[in-house]
Amino acid sequence: MADDQKLSTRIVDLFGATVADMVPDKPELARDLLIRAFEVKRFQTRHLPERRQLPSGRIGARVALEGVTGALERPDEAVFTSIFLPTEIFLAMGLRPLAAEALADFITGARAEEGFVRAAEQRGIPETYCSYHKVLLGAAAAKALVRPRLIANCSVACDANNTTFKWLAGELDRPHVYVDVPYAYDEDACSYVANQLRDMAKATQEAYGRTLDEARLSEFVARTQRTLDAMARGLPLRRGHYLHNDMGLEMQQALALHLSLGSEGTLRMAEQQLRDFPRAERFEGLAIAWMHSAPYFSPSLQEMLDANPNAQISVSDMCLNQVSLEGWRRDGAGRLEVGPDGGLVRNEGAHAWAHGPDEPFEAMAERLIKNTFNGPAERRVARMRDITEAAGTDGVVCFCHWGCKETMGASQLAKRELEAAGIPVLVLDGDGCHRANNAEGQASTRMGAFLEMLRARREETAR
Repeated sequence: MADDQKLSTRIVDLFGATVADMVPDKPELARDLLIRAFEVKRFQTRHLPERRQLPSGRIGARVALEGVTGALERPDEAVFTSIFLPTEIFLAMGLRPLAAEALADFITGARAEEGFVRAAEQRGIPETYCSYHKVLLGAAAAKALVRPRLIANCSVACDANNTTFKWLAGELDRPHVYVDVPYAYDEDACSYVANQLRDMAKATQEAYGRTLDEARLSEFVARTQRTLDAMARGLPLRRGHYLHNDMGLEMQQALALHLSLGSEGTLRMAEQQLRDFPRAERFEGLAIAWMHSAPYFSPSLQEMLDANPNAQISVSDMCLNQVSLEGWRRDGAGRLEVGPDGGLVRNEGAHAWAHGPDEPFEAMAERLIKNTFNGPAERRVARMRDITEAAGTDGVVCFCHWGCKETMGASQLAKRELEAAGIPVLVLDGDGCHRANNAEGQASTRMGAFLEMLRARREETAR
């Protein structure tokens, strides 16, 4: 590590420890310091972006920073929400959705998560609870957050969603909207969820004193569908190209594709990928498909996967869980076909969605029910196989984030099904936002062994 990087790390360490120590007695000052730090980072993404990133990556980082920092700066416009709830309603009303995963990722980036985790556990939140949610709950318990006017969440995808936001609503004394999502899609289920989203829109208008323009909402939904279509079409363009990616950027893009989905910035990111990937330099290293969140702060994993010419994360299910692969052409083996331009090929006359932007509530409901994080784990595993094969990756890392029972439960199914299809899988335990729960040495050893196995496998196949 270069001397200037070591100095930067020491400064961030000191800042994070200072903020964490302030949480019990000076929560407002802790919040203000974090906001100032996020504003500095936002300035960097606007004016001094990472030169090593592709233009699409810079856009994604900027969208994520704008969303989180804006919500904290303007609490009267913030909505506390779960990451999988459609946010076009809020965006169309000029509001700023903020999810547990977004807040926790940014606090972890400032190395200050320990203070908020401690505050949550002191209020009786179990140690085994999802760390993303513990950071949000700890911030609320310590009174380090300005109360939003509305709290809204859906049942997708974890048990924490069904308790965190109910607790927050009681703790902060704010109205709460809950959207129940059926496991299987049919038109009755779609209508059921669409009506709940209409009720959420009414509650949002009442809470913020704003009117929802449905024509404007349709514009956001149209951009959502164009964004997801571009994400699907560009899957094969990732093959054999150096994406200049890292775990932190992958999580920032995932935030953009959830909390800012439907915005002009997220659409620009997805469409820029279609231009960036084919022009990127050739990549001869190992390509990894990542399942679930990533511990972007892990030094040993950073060394192996971040901006590394020998191995990179080429695709992740957190960025493609809302994409529709309906209507794209498949070959006789069921694999997605690649067209002459290198992208996926649409069947003539086929559509990705049953409901278009002219039915915005039904369109959002359809996407929410069909989200691969919703319903049985087989759907999520099938999506992993599709994106792994389409992006031409060498193997899959299934990251079992601390407290995420859904991913832990799906991990062995994913390993069994994907390996039966000839795709090697590493199941890696860790924590996506709380450093204390990461076994750094074990993760490094297991990831290193997995990459060596993939290299040996590639060499054997080439003989």
